[in-house]
Amino acid sequence: MTDHRTLPASLAPWASALSALTSDVALAMGPLVRRIDELVSGAEDTATDDGQPDGYDGLAPRGTIERLLPSQVQLLQELPDEFVRRAAGGELLYLASAHRSAAARGRVAVLVDTGPGQLGAARLVQLAALVVLHRQAASQGRSLVLGVLGERPGSWRDGDLSRQLAGWLVARRPADPEPSTVREWTEQLDSADQAWLLTGPRLASELPDRHRMLVSDEQEWGADGATRVRAVVGDRHLDLPLPPVKIALRVLRGTAFRSAPVGDAVGSLRTPTFPSSAPYLIARGDGPAEVVSVRVPTGRLRRHHLPGPALAAARLGQRLVLLSCVDEMLRPIVIGKALGNTQDVAVPLATIGRSAADVETAAQGPLSPLHLHGGDLLCAFGGVWWNLSTGRALSSYVAVAPGRQLDGPRLAWRGGTDIRAAGLPVEVRIPGTARVVLGAGSRTAWSVGDATWHIHAASGPVGDVTIEKGTTVVGLVDIGGPQLVTLSSSGLIVRLVSPAGTRTLTRWSGGVGAPALHPSKPWLAVPRPDGLIEIADLATNQVLRTVRSTG
Repeated sequence: MTDHRTLPASLAPWASALSALTSDVALAMGPLVRRIDELVSGAEDTATDDGQPDGYDGLAPRGTIERLLPSQVQLLQELPDEFVRRAAGGELLYLASAHRSAAARGRVAVLVDTGPGQLGAARLVQLAALVVLHRQAASQGRSLVLGVLGERPGSWRDGDLSRQLAGWLVARRPADPEPSTVREWTEQLDSADQAWLLTGPRLASELPDRHRMLVSDEQEWGADGATRVRAVVGDRHLDLPLPPVKIALRVLRGTAFRSAPVGDAVGSLRTPTFPSSAPYLIARGDGPAEVVSVRVPTGRLRRHHLPGPALAAARLGQRLVLLSCVDEMLRPIVIGKALGNTQDVAVPLATIGRSAADVETAAQGPLSPLHLHGGDLLCAFGGVWWNLSTGRALSSYVAVAPGRQLDGPRLAWRGGTDIRAAGLPVEVRIPGTARVVLGAGSRTAWSVGDATWHIHAASGPVGDVTIEKGTTVVGLVDIGGPQLVTLSSSGLIVRLVSPAGTRTLTRWSGGVGAPALHPSKPWLAVPRPDGLIEIADLATNQVLRTVRSTG
């Protein structure tokens, strides 16, 4: 948990709620939390019930001069300029007044909209609001419960905030909620409960009562996404700057939480890949030396423990072939029937220009694909393809993908100043500086820059598409024709892009890491925050299988 001693005095009132976050993220979220508190507090009547004072209850970022903490008075005497700065920034601390109340205290019930309209920056506003409302509930002697629109009405999440945040993090809904859904939830409340709704402008405009409703909407954008968001409560609004993009991504991917770090939990699955045309998903398990494999759509999850970090994988017939680093030597591990002379392969790291530190870094990312070509094992390191069986670099190879035969992968290679791709007509010439993506059959896409991609098949050119700067091309899929699968620069939004248009795959967006596309089937593996992997059939837009660490 975040140590309250590492937080500045201006964040002390929310120290308990911020303890669910890592220290650097809590600090970066601080300005957003303070501004949201201004909105939320302004929407509430400061007097409670009969309004009779009952001493003090905690700290507050605002108050009258007689409630200013002694430490702040001392600051005024010794560092007046700093006192003025904190006063201007709303960072001074006051004693919070407490009041007696004879009325029954209900819960603070927070309804959150987790539909596609609230992806991205709006989720950061929701997190800040939950931190603020948690403190407000505690100061009123209430408990906070959390409800997700789209789930069964009345299925409130209770318990400590860290557990509620873990549930909120994974609660992404494929469609925006309707006003009727809000009514179904509010009908489950007691009269003493205090309800808040966190949503966007579309749903808010369709609801009659906007009291205790926080509406967030992106306002400004930069190269890396939204930079400013507007938050509205009642008739008041604030334009809020967002934390740095690296911090924002950690929050959205779930790696900013102390209590349940995503991807490091025991039994979790991470960095999925489809390394070959076989219907098998391969992923990392617990630690760098554990690999899990599972047949799709049905099959039992199997765990494989290697003698050293796993770096690459392939499913070749009935065999699983894994590349491990043992004593600074690259060695293939064959699980199943023997595969030629692969057991004799041993390549020193120095041969491929890599170090032990490079192996440690690579072991945190996805497994690279292995290919069998004429009995030799091929693998890429640092963008260069190598023949591991001979220890030679294949400098002319640009891209390698599974082929129709077990030991005959499909290649793209440099020939002179151009690139040739197997399966395309001889007259098709790809510029030598292009990035090439190979799809199933003869389908090929290439780009010289970041924006324009050319899609080609054996029958001829399919067309050109343009993608936004910074977008990652995940792969090439055939759904009514060749289409690119792309991932936005934020690492969250998945899209299908073809010459006919672009379609956002909302249901398959928001993963905690990069998705993986099967090389010959329209299957996309999406890692989710709770350590599981959803495998989607993009042709039907349905979940093909959900892979859990328990199998």
